[in-house]
Amino acid sequence: MARETHTAGHPAAPLQDRIQRRHTIAAVVYFLYGIFYLFGAQYLTSMQQTQRGMSNPEVFFVLGGVITVVFPLLIYRRLALGLSVYWRAQRQTLSISFTLLLGVLVLLRVLALLRGGVFTKTWLHTAALVVAAINATCLIWAGWSRPVWVTRAAEEPSALSGPGS
Repeated sequence: MARETHTAGHPAAPLQDRIQRRHTIAAVVYFLYGIFYLFGAQYLTSMQQTQRGMSNPEVFFVLGGVITVVFPLLIYRRLALGLSVYWRAQRQTLSISFTLLLGVLVLLRVLALLRGGVFTKTWLHTAALVVAAINATCLIWAGWSRPVWVTRAAEEPSALSGPGS
């Protein structure tokens, strides 16, 4: 008869799994954020309240739809923009996380909403502020988990040629 083995505790997930889980949560929250804003924009457009700022609402909705679909995919894939610098025989790469950068931009939007006092106009504006704050928190939480500087020793030409050269 086969015996079952039970361990006393659940081992901690590897670091990469935890980072990916954070980015998955941030991608889902950003997708919901985008859907919320598209519904809010549809609501405001149907009430004719946005005509002064939007000359062509169709373009706004197409762009909003593309951003709602593409940005969560980039967040999930953990896109990072890299800038390599060679200094003292070491290659240092500045890794700018797309997720962190997007989180900072959403945080700036939250601060603009707070500063302008727009959130006090209607319940929809207040909900937009809360959703944006939650989204900014998730994006910064996921983006902060990546290292900013990655340092590697420069590879020797003999190491690049491979074995048996």
